[in-house]
Amino acid sequence: MNSYSRQNFLKITHLKIEEIPAWVILLIAGLLYLPLIFLGYGSDSDSYNVVRTGQYFVQTLDYLPSRLPGYFVHEVFVYFLNLIGGSIACNLGTLAMTLLMLGSFEDICSRLNVPHKQLLTLTFAIHPLVWVNAASTIDYLWALGFALCGIAFVLRHRYVSATILLGLAIGSRLSTVLLILLVFAFLWWKQEGDRKQLALCTFFTTLIAAMMYLPVLDFLEWDFSRWLVLSTGDPELWTFSLRLGRFGYKNLMFWGLPAALWMVVMIIFGFLHTHDPVKKWITGLNGLSLLVILCYEILFYSAPIEIEYLLPILPFVLILFGLAFRSRPGFLLIFFILILLTNFLWLNPARSLNPNQTSEVVYGLWLEKGYLLKDISLRLSMLHP
Repeated sequence: MNSYSRQNFLKITHLKIEEIPAWVILLIAGLLYLPLIFLGYGSDSDSYNVVRTGQYFVQTLDYLPSRLPGYFVHEVFVYFLNLIGGSIACNLGTLAMTLLMLGSFEDICSRLNVPHKQLLTLTFAIHPLVWVNAASTIDYLWALGFALCGIAFVLRHRYVSATILLGLAIGSRLSTVLLILLVFAFLWWKQEGDRKQLALCTFFTTLIAAMMYLPVLDFLEWDFSRWLVLSTGDPELWTFSLRLGRFGYKNLMFWGLPAALWMVVMIIFGFLHTHDPVKKWITGLNGLSLLVILCYEILFYSAPIEIEYLLPILPFVLILFGLAFRSRPGFLLIFFILILLTNFLWLNPARSLNPNQTSEVVYGLWLEKGYLLKDISLRLSMLHP
């Protein structure tokens, strides 16, 4: 296939994708996630901790958080879903929240005039971390779903609904507060006529979110010094070089090696073919996206443990690329394909000599199961040990 034929193929494929209605994208995503609901609560041990929180409360009438700083909103939903239908109902709840998240992202792209919203939403849907967590009893996509839906309601000027959803987002996962603050600061700057409503929304969101952490603080007997303490294990494993290594490697895992390399190509191309790229990339919606990515990367550097901690950057990386490659959708289509392949194949550039206490690695290039296949294998082994 020559260069002209390739360009035509990419252009026609992109046009076909852009014609797909939003509900069809959600239907496709739902069908992809649905088989995973039958594989138990999930591969993350925290999934089982959340279930035990509800069971313990029923037995003792005493609230014991699944882990700190507290995930009260998710724990409450899981408690009732688990009563209704065990792991299947809990996973269906997460699946519904994932579809809400994707639909809200598509709506945000529409309202902010982000190009290629269908292709970006599909890329969001098939990202390995989304696909794996979309049918597991875990809070990552609950928090992001509430947050993006709340932001979409703010853009629709439906502030009461937005306030409730954003409060639930923070109550589901405390780190979501950073995303919401940055978006509100951006809207405060861009929409002067809405500042009164934004201020009220911020106040009542804070009030609702604070209420969601009262049970946790009561459990800690109001000792704030214990609240945000994160256990990271042996201090010898957190030297500067090991922390930096984990940070870099897990960022690479988040995208997969081929997609990460393609992102480097996209960034270089974007700078070389954009008039005054620095000014364009740090202003407006581009600037907001970069700021969200930077803040969450700094937060992740402080605790590079679970790669799911990086999920809040995903919608903003996609928005940034959608804006940067407005007239070159072929770049986005290749990115979509590479992200999709990461679910099934993983090119691993480094292996730990002791996976549970990584202090030394060997470098090379190994072809392994992708993130999705690994997770399915682990969940099956947990069902049938």
